[in-house]
Amino acid sequence: MLDMPFSRIIEGLNYSLENVIAPEIESPIAKGQLFAVVEILNQIKGRFDHKFELVVEDIKVSQKALATLIETLSAASVEIPSEYHSNTEAIDLAAMTGEELREKRNQLEIIVSGALDLLDAHRADIPDAQKVEHAVFMQFGATIFRNMLLVGKYRFDKITQADKKD
Repeated sequence: MLDMPFSRIIEGLNYSLENVIAPEIESPIAKGQLFAVVEILNQIKGRFDHKFELVVEDIKVSQKALATLIETLSAASVEIPSEYHSNTEAIDLAAMTGEELREKRNQLEIIVSGALDLLDAHRADIPDAQKVEHAVFMQFGATIFRNMLLVGKYRFDKITQADKKD
């Protein structure tokens, strides 16, 4: 969900509020409050968008990981698809739209996954395969940890107690 545009998240949320939750609410006051929230969300959805600097960081991490994998695979004389090489070249990320950045990040994740598969397939020919694999996973681990820090604490205690009076 973190890689989804904010406007799409709001649209999905509003759809659920209006079409799933609202019909279950009997109180006209509570229903009115719900529709007020929907309206507020509609007003702010165009003012926010994905944190593109995070997507740019993800692209750079993927390119670095891919370069490491290519170097390791090349040293073992493994044939590497040309698209792997072209995806380590410098890109003018500042000129790309948010959608283009997300597409590039997704493409790189698929390519890095393919390079990891190649590493695994040729593990016997690569003396430091596990060390390289570990380094790549640690790079992505830092990105995952960053994303976890961005997500606020869920208030499941409040959510699960919705039918009880405060």
